[in-house]
Order: sequence, then C-alpha cells, then structure tokens
Amino acid sequence: MITQGIRPQPLPLNIDLVSNGNILKARVYPASKAIMSPAVILLHGFPGNKNSPFGLAERLQKSGITILAFNYQGTFDSEGLFSFDNCQNDIGVALSFLKQESNIKRFGIDTSRIVICGYSLGGAMALTAASHNPDIKNIISISGGNDQAIYLRKMALYPAFRAGFEQRIVSTYAPEGPIKGDSMYIHDYFGTIIPEVDRFDLLKNAEKLKEQKVLFLVGWQDNEIPMEEYIIPIYRKLKSQNPEKVYIKAFDTDHTFGNVREELTNSIVEWVNN
Repeated sequence: MITQGIRPQPLPLNIDLVSNGNILKARVYPASKAIMSPAVILLHGFPGNKNSPFGLAERLQKSGITILAFNYQGTFDSEGLFSFDNCQNDIGVALSFLKQESNIKRFGIDTSRIVICGYSLGGAMALTAASHNPDIKNIISISGGNDQAIYLRKMALYPAFRAGFEQRIVSTYAPEGPIKGDSMYIHDYFGTIIPEVDRFDLLKNAEKLKEQKVLFLVGWQDNEIPMEEYIIPIYRKLKSQNPEKVYIKAFDTDHTFGNVREELTNSIVEWVNN
C-alpha cells in the first residue's frame, strides 16, 4: 500500500543545461512527495563521476528532496573546458533552471529551500559562487572551504606545487580520463587567475556571505583537505558575522566519508528540512 501523499520514487530524468553556450549533462531526481519540496544542487569534487557524489542523489531523493546533479563544463559528457570560472557559471545556470516557473511546477520545488551542496572542490565552488551570487541563500560544504585561494597562493609561491597541481589535472585529461583540455590551456588559465586570487578568497569576501545559511561537514581524519587550514578559518569568520546561520559538524572519517555515508545523509536531510 502506498501512503497517501507519497508517490513511488520517480526515476531520474536526463536533462541538458546550457552554460556559456556549452551543453552540461545533468540529471534531476524528483522528490517522491506530492507536495512542494526542497531542492538540492549537488556539486562534484574533482573530477567527479557521471552520477552524484557518494550516491547522495539517490539517498536524498528518498527523503523527499528534489536533486539536480550535473557535470561541470569539460568533464565527462559535458561540453566546454574545465576551469574554476566555468564551474562558477555552471552553478548559476543550475540554480536558474530550478527557479524557472515551468520547473517549479513540474518538480514541485519550494524555491525558498534551494540548497547548493558541494563535496571537496565542489564545496569550495559552492561558497565562492555564493560570494558572487546573492541568489544563493543556502550552502552545504562537505570537506571544502577556502580551497581555491589556498591553491592559487601556493601556486604563486611554489613553482613545484603549481607544476604538481597542474599535472594532477592533466592526468585526468582524455582519452585516459574524463576531462577535456590540454596542459597548455590549464597552465595559461592559472597564469591568468593567480594575480586575481582575491576574488576567490573567501576570507576576503566573507562580508558577501554574511546573510547566507551555511553548513560545513568535515572529517577529523581528512588529510587531503585538512580542516585546520582550509575550513576552520572561514567557518570562524562566517560564524563571527552571523552565528545563527553558520554551523559545523565533524565526523570521525577521512576525505571519502566512506564509513559515515548514512550519518552524512541524515545530517544533510535534517539541515535542509530545518
């Protein structure tokens, strides 16, 4: 028997978003409740996968939340080239899609409860996008913080770090990997944005985030994005600006959250529905 007001869980729908003229491959996982529901835009870490981080889309959909997951420009089957700036534009496009009147009605979206939720680099992207886009009101960052500014400053100071970081990206390029581009493109791109590091720096742009509701989810054993360097400084800065809107929760886990996926999901659901 199906409980009144609850539909069988719908299958995900393949859709195309358009960012900078490039088609982004995306999926919508409609909420199973026949009422206006919150919506979460899930952002991948690097390089991501064709589905969603940690399978969160399927997990969250079961809790009555509509999910939109997509691949950034230049990753997997999405057109274009991968860059920090292109990712920022992609997030705005995804948000605009959920706010279209036809999609509000089609998926039953409560636009006051649209959340941008990113993992690792996606968490940093969510925060950076929000600092430049006041339409982003609710952010969940899973093991992500001031990553972009920290990376760029290290690249400026340490050529070996820059070479290694660029090589990490190049190692994911097609045909061996899922990313489109070449070593010269990414080297030139970083050469352009390193002098512009301040626009990516969350500490310098914290004032622009003082009205946003933010949840940080972190791992005590995360050695890839250590919270002490990447997350705690921006958490404290935002908390000092608006203590009622900024939260943090730590798990006894590493960067993969592999042993706490259920607890992670429950924390997201509880915060989204609060």
